[in-house]
Amino acid sequence: MNAHTKLCGIIGSPVRHTLSPAMHNAAITHMGINYAYLAFEVPNTNLKKAIEGMRAMDITGLNVTIPHKVAVLPLLDELDTLAQDVGAVNTIVNQNGRLKGYNTDVGGFIEALNAVAFDAKGKHVLLLGAGGAARAMGFALAQQGACISMLSRPAHMEQTRLLAQNLTHLGKEPVKALKLNDNNLKSELDTAALLVNATSAGMTPNITETPVPASLLRPELVVFDVVYTPLETRLLKEASRIGCTTASGLDMLVRQGALSFKLWTGYDAPQDVMRCAALAEMGDNKETKTRVKRSTPKTSIALIGFMGAGKSSVGQALAQELDLPFVDIDQLIEKETGQSIGHIFAGKGEDDFRALEKDAIRRVSVKKGQVIACGGGAVLDATNIAALKKHAVVIYLKCSPGIIKRRLATSRGHRPLLAGEDWMENAGKLMALRTTHYAQAADITIECGTEDCSATAKRIIKKMETYESFNL
Repeated sequence: MNAHTKLCGIIGSPVRHTLSPAMHNAAITHMGINYAYLAFEVPNTNLKKAIEGMRAMDITGLNVTIPHKVAVLPLLDELDTLAQDVGAVNTIVNQNGRLKGYNTDVGGFIEALNAVAFDAKGKHVLLLGAGGAARAMGFALAQQGACISMLSRPAHMEQTRLLAQNLTHLGKEPVKALKLNDNNLKSELDTAALLVNATSAGMTPNITETPVPASLLRPELVVFDVVYTPLETRLLKEASRIGCTTASGLDMLVRQGALSFKLWTGYDAPQDVMRCAALAEMGDNKETKTRVKRSTPKTSIALIGFMGAGKSSVGQALAQELDLPFVDIDQLIEKETGQSIGHIFAGKGEDDFRALEKDAIRRVSVKKGQVIACGGGAVLDATNIAALKKHAVVIYLKCSPGIIKRRLATSRGHRPLLAGEDWMENAGKLMALRTTHYAQAADITIECGTEDCSATAKRIIKKMETYESFNL
């Protein structure tokens, strides 16, 4: 740190348990930028002074956590449209003394659901709680067209009813507000496709608590728990044991943190670095450390990235170094159909190709111990990524636009989406569309393009040696 260091941080009460400093400082170090991130304990009575101090000390950005996400709104100069609609702020950006509030919880939650291939449109969702987290999650679900039932304890029913009214106005379906009891839980869970716990039930130190009895869970249910300490709550343990698809609050935490990081710095956050830093910080807790070590190891590697990034070449080199089978999804489709990708696009169209791609990934992803090269557009379907992540660490091969376009200049004849004289403009549009999808899907991002494929493969192997969930 020096006189030019830009300061960011988090305010809340309590904040001593927060993983945010570990995540953001790891990302800052990785990116080599002159920022620092601190945690500030700010009780309710000092919130206004803290916001004034942000201006006075020219603090670049703040995250806002419990209990200030709603109370901070009138203290800011401007609200992003999403934050205004949600009615809660978790990120503040200092724009030359003018403080603007954002809500990255919504985006983080949506990305976490995408990672488990859950599409909320038309689905019945049971949302527990009515606080700041529930507000953001409810907004995301209503925006996506879910049919929402909200359950909360009697003391919070007025707050729940108001939130349900707001979400009803936003979405197309009426939102129900009900008391949290066994009868309502049972009746709502009978038809729910997604259960979201947005309460603190099960959080350390009360790890034996659960908001839902295991007897009410069904194998076809997707269960999301906003709690991330412990990494696997009692609710998630019991849901996983029954066969439910589960998602931890850590994934949402990392993804919303990455969105905040970009708002402050202008850089895409290294989510894999942030996730590993959070896990390392959680490892100080004996119970959490045990849970992380027991997680099912992954034995495959899946490469994603834009066309021309070198997925096939690097994948072959990687498979040779690791002595693993290599599968190229595009080549597999061509072999099975007896047609080139170009002919499939020309004869049947992109939709039919995507269906073939989805089926190929589904079949390939169930096998363990392989290196998989995916087509550039595979990330557009969250189902593909969810299937790959069951046994594979997903690696994003990230090349600069300049390198990509130089490579495509000699290979575009084999790429149906780049036909025509305006191929370079089309490539730029596709890159802009897909870059966020690559970053969100990746467990690890590897900058590449300036070295040969063998060197990139060796860098990946070195990175994998420290990746906790991978086991050859």
